[in-house]
Amino acid sequence: MADHAKIKTQIEYYLSDKNLSKDKFFREQIQTSKDGYVAISHFLNCNNVKANKWTSADIKAACSDSTELEIKGDTIRRVGNKPLPEKTAPSGDRKRDQKGNEKKESKDVQEDEYDEDGKVILTEKDFDNPIIVSYDTKVNNGEEFKVDWKQVEKAVKESYPKLKLIYSRMDPHGGHIAFSQLRLKRDLLDQLCKETIQI
Repeated sequence: MADHAKIKTQIEYYLSDKNLSKDKFFREQIQTSKDGYVAISHFLNCNNVKANKWTSADIKAACSDSTELEIKGDTIRRVGNKPLPEKTAPSGDRKRDQKGNEKKESKDVQEDEYDEDGKVILTEKDFDNPIIVSYDTKVNNGEEFKVDWKQVEKAVKESYPKLKLIYSRMDPHGGHIAFSQLRLKRDLLDQLCKETIQI
């Protein structure tokens, strides 16, 4: 059985002032959300969560009595939609080191790396100023339909494996998909924006 105390502590940390002062991904999720809610599914991609094989249900159950978080459906946020902390800026030698590392990375990293399943491995730089693509679904009058974000992501990844899909946000009949600008295949993005994808 999952250790609920451990799960709660970990999720509270991800959404804490300390982590959000430097965590670009979760800051972005909160900033682009209407009410500060983050899809619980995003936590399933975190290394610690994957290593412990925690599920969405485990996270919801563990955080249900948290005094720092509140759950709504399959989403979670800081209690009362607490404002984000200021970003932590590197200082002194750290700043110089960071610039040196960035120069080194830009020289050394020429190609994307892939895991054993052929999926591109995202780096922290992939989350810098992503390109957001909006889309709508065509629904016939009277038809009951709700976007299945997993199917949308799967269809996009299968049709455009060289575009680095970072995350998606869905409404009942549409949503947004974010792509990395790092080594972006602009022609593929243009093609995607003109295409109707079947799911």
